[in-house]
Formats: sequence, structure tokens, C-alpha cells
Amino acid sequence: MVVSDSLLRLWLRAWMVVFALGAIDFLIFPTLTLNVLNSAGSLFGMPAIPARLTEFWAVLAVAYMVLVAAFCWEATRERGIDAQPVRFLVLGKTTSSLVSLLYFVVVVHAFAFLANFLVDGFIAAGTFALLRSYKR
Repeated sequence: MVVSDSLLRLWLRAWMVVFALGAIDFLIFPTLTLNVLNSAGSLFGMPAIPARLTEFWAVLAVAYMVLVAAFCWEATRERGIDAQPVRFLVLGKTTSSLVSLLYFVVVVHAFAFLANFLVDGFIAAGTFALLRSYKR
């Protein structure tokens, strides 16, 4: 299947909005976000991630979300799709997914780690598949 410019552009622009909103969320509500993930995990009997030092990690999360949103913007701002920023997006999301899996397996079986492994893995795999089949 060959992916059209418009499908890959829509995929990247939709994720750009989600990433930008995620940056705002992590900046304004870092503890609340973690508490929501911990509450969801408790439904499955999974341990919580302590909220200590959340603000420090929120700073890094905001920067990361801004960066991946910028990758999506840069890839779609001109006619056609610029593949290089998309490759960086796939690299970032794959790394985030695999490190989350590592923490889930080795450190604590917390829902937040499992959820991030699944969500970022989906984003990485979907983006990679669309980019691979994109007709340049």
C-alpha cells in the first residue's frame, strides 16, 4: 500500500496537536497527570509511581513533547513530507517506548510505564509504517 502525502500529513499533524497538549499538561499538571495514571493502574492492582520530584521530570517531559511536536510541524510545513524529522520522531518514540518497557520489567510494574510503552510504541510503529510506505 502506498500512503499519500495527505494521510501522512494528517497523521503527523494530529500527533503534533496531541504532543503540544501533552507539553501543556506536563507543565501545568505534572502531579495530577501522574496521579491519574496511578489511579488507572490501581484498577489493575499495579503499584503507583511516587510523586516525589515530579516537577524535575515534568521539565524534561515538556521539552521532549515540544521537540516531538516540532518534528511533526517541520515534516509537514512544506509541500510534501520531509522524512528526516519523521525519522527523529520515530527514534524518540521508540526510545521512550523501550525505556518504559525496561522500567516496567526491571524497576516497578507500574501502569504508567506499561501505558507509555504501548502508546509510544503504537505511535512509533504507526509512523514508521506510514513513512515506509509513503510515496515521495
